[in-house]
Amino acid sequence: MPIALIVEDDQSTRLLYRKILEKVQFKVYEAEDGVEGLQMLKKQKYDVIILDLHMPKMDGEQVMIVLNKRKESLPVIVVSAHLTKERILKMAKLGVKEFLQKPFEIRNFYQTVNRVYPIKVQEA
Repeated sequence: MPIALIVEDDQSTRLLYRKILEKVQFKVYEAEDGVEGLQMLKKQKYDVIILDLHMPKMDGEQVMIVLNKRKESLPVIVVSAHLTKERILKMAKLGVKEFLQKPFEIRNFYQTVNRVYPIKVQEA
């Protein structure tokens, strides 16, 4: 069973991502901010990481900077309502594999996850 980590400060958004991922048989873990997410990344390997950009304590960009310093290449998808070309380029240089602009359609979420971790998706 593939494992996903959702790093997102908004509880209802985490719940939405969880439901979507569980429909395609992911085991899902959640972190409320970047600090908690980094702690969880030290303890376990994940097949997909869903990362918000704007969070308290430590944002998504800071998380990627830390992961870069650790020389970790991880399957990260940034999901944000605040994606600019400059931000996408910067985050891609930090190792982000895919980006998804909020709001999005669920099929786009599945397609983005599939590019990072190929799954057989039967959209609900």
